Amino acid sequence: MGMFARMISPLRRIDAKPDDLVAEAYDLLLRAEENHGVWAAMNAYTGMASVKIQLAQYLQEHRDGKAKS
Repeated sequence: MGMFARMISPLRRIDAKPDDLVAEAYDLLLRAEENHGVWAAMNAYTGMASVKIQLAQYLQEHRDGKAKS
């Protein structure tokens, strides 16, 4: 993604801290474990956790400029 595209990305306006999103994802994974065997609930919790982790990674790399080498 080019520099200009990153500057105008709607994701830059998300007011969230990557570390907080990862902590929320961890809590969601714990809730998925509590619902072991209830496939719909487990799928929903793990799906949301995945989204939060991916968003945290994007924000850290592109908004906060802390790309990992």
